[in-house]
Amino acid sequence: MQATGFFVMAGVFAALMFIYKFSDRWIKKVPRKTARTINWAGSTVAVFGGIAWYLFNDDIFMFITLGGVIIYFLFFSPERHAEKEETRPV
Repeated sequence: MQATGFFVMAGVFAALMFIYKFSDRWIKKVPRKTARTINWAGSTVAVFGGIAWYLFNDDIFMFITLGGVIIYFLFFSPERHAEKEETRPV
């Protein structure tokens, strides 16, 4: 790997960590049902993108798969929405 490729990968990683850190505030405001729907959509996109990446060997499907995996893990944690459900009156 050349130095430019390394710096590009380091920049992408830093951008992903930045997005992950600040997306938590927005994700906590999303209702649990919506978060679950987005989680399922992200996993579906990741699976079909991975299959298409394998079958067609095109780089665009690699980025689609990566985006689906990122969306899946951003909305994965159910305890982010547990606080809202516990505070609701029955």
